[in-house]
Amino acid sequence: MLEPPDNHYFTSQGSWGQQYPDQWALKRIGFDATPQSAWRLVKRNAQPVVVAVIDTGVDWNHRNIDLENLWHKPKDTDGKGGDDVIGWDFFDHDGKPWDYDGHGTFVAGIIAGSWKDKSGIAGINPFARLMVLKAVNNFGHSRVSYIAEAIAYAADNGARVINLSLGGKEFPKVAQAAIDYAYAKGAVIVVAAGNEGVDVSKFGITGSDKVLTVAATGFDDQRAVFSNYGKISVAAPGLDILSMRARRTDTMLGIEGVKYTPGGAFVGEDNRYYRASGTSFSAPLVSGLASLMIANDPSLTNKQVMNIIKSTARDVGTPGVDQYTGYGIIDARSALKAPKDYFLFAGVSRVEVVQSRGVQAVRVHGQADANDFKSARIEIGAGEAPAKWKLVGTANKSTDPDGVLGDIPATNFAGAPVWQLRVIVMHSNGSTREARFKLNLG
Repeated sequence: MLEPPDNHYFTSQGSWGQQYPDQWALKRIGFDATPQSAWRLVKRNAQPVVVAVIDTGVDWNHRNIDLENLWHKPKDTDGKGGDDVIGWDFFDHDGKPWDYDGHGTFVAGIIAGSWKDKSGIAGINPFARLMVLKAVNNFGHSRVSYIAEAIAYAADNGARVINLSLGGKEFPKVAQAAIDYAYAKGAVIVVAAGNEGVDVSKFGITGSDKVLTVAATGFDDQRAVFSNYGKISVAAPGLDILSMRARRTDTMLGIEGVKYTPGGAFVGEDNRYYRASGTSFSAPLVSGLASLMIANDPSLTNKQVMNIIKSTARDVGTPGVDQYTGYGIIDARSALKAPKDYFLFAGVSRVEVVQSRGVQAVRVHGQADANDFKSARIEIGAGEAPAKWKLVGTANKSTDPDGVLGDIPATNFAGAPVWQLRVIVMHSNGSTREARFKLNLG
């Protein structure tokens, strides 16, 4: 088994006067130093896995990045003349994707900060090989075409995980085609939900069903107020995250609407580290976990990895799968323990009024599925927060996210203007998942 790291910032607390561990986020998702640490479920001889970081580049001279954790292209296969040794800069069209912004270096550190630098932070996956793809410029802007090119490049060059800590409302066909292409090639694609506090169900890459869209949570395990919502897969900590600082950068400086004193986020006597908040830094926690799962078992498919991460997430916030935190906060221990074919899904997509067996009924659409399905049921409760629930029938097994789960006779809804409906799905191992739907009558 893999012994947890003993890097300074992984074991320390209060480095900027706070009352919690410096790398609290890793510990919150199961990467700690206890005998139950998720790392202890990983083989010592786990295999290297390529993780593409599509971002602002990386400061590869940072002492907390080991050369062993950088991907090295074996040969020229795409006409770039062999210049793209560790990745590619899609702006300058060369193989020197240096980070002048700091965002990409921060993301890279969360995934693969070297365990060998005992004075630094610990990344999640010591077996990661970072493919550095600079598709965001020095001011945090990009073009959809560059993002699409980078996604295709990552897929063509063997990336098993692709981290996209970026976003935008536009989602033209070229971007969808790139996502489809990378998914078909077997990549797990992880996308940050964004930080505007708005519904992004139909926005950008986050709306694709072939990605893991990640929301941010805070110290209380609830959705951070800035985190976008909508079609969320899972959540991960996104407040006061510590990682590497690229030289001569101050990532928070100049961000519109953010009050910030220059240098205020620097950490350490040598200012080599940085702390920041955002879904951009929740996403690489998921990418780190996904890549570690693959390193531990390279036979895992992208679909299996995505299914396991969602199905083993720890439910938070409103009970059940919801639009704010998805299936919940990722749980590294449970994910690494899960059988490779494991999944357990519950969802309510919509309801409609129908005539069923001669009476008016509410038809429930959604998903109730598991790799070893035992049962599913539909319950209802009166009010915004029901004190008790009434069983109104079994639910059909449905692999379709919009399948027909069952009909509820309308007479069951007498006596209250607002009802909560929930579908509970049970796996043969005893695990359950639930999804809820609010029904306003009249």
